Amino acid sequence: MAQTSVHTLRLELLPLEADAIQALLAGDARNLKRITGAAFPEPVAPPPYMAESLPVVGTRLRQSPDDAPWWNWLVVSHDDGVAVGSVAFGGKPDAAGAVLIGYAMYPGHEGHGYATEAVKAMMDWAFAQPGVKTVRALAPVWNTPAVHVAEKVGMRPVASEEDDEVGEVLVYERIRGS
Repeated sequence: MAQTSVHTLRLELLPLEADAIQALLAGDARNLKRITGAAFPEPVAPPPYMAESLPVVGTRLRQSPDDAPWWNWLVVSHDDGVAVGSVAFGGKPDAAGAVLIGYAMYPGHEGHGYATEAVKAMMDWAFAQPGVKTVRALAPVWNTPAVHVAEKVGMRPVASEEDDEVGEVLVYERIRGS
């Protein structure tokens, strides 16, 4: 896969390939630094809410390495080269041109606007890809920071669902050009 990256004023976003995901799950800071160029908060672990999905994503990327941009992106601060979080898509666009986006910042890096900046950049990236018409996010009603990020990047609630584990979840979306 040709290396892809997205840059903002304060951040660099890099798609995580299978080897990086494996190193992240193993807590291997040295290998992660070699693969991504980023330093990771100690102890090295996936960002909140992402650990459960990463083994599945790693397996998928071993089978289809070129799909990496449609999964997890590492969010790295330009200032110090530290990984501050992750933005993830739920795979390639569906038949209707919709993609799901999720986001999580490492503890200590929340509240600095990184999630908003990174999600906006990744939404712009997604809308620049062929066939993408809608970007959606799911936010538990009790997760005020996630709700605020969705709203700050121009998403609007379009539905709510009940999840057995987290309770009510708002479905946010933004349509290309809106």
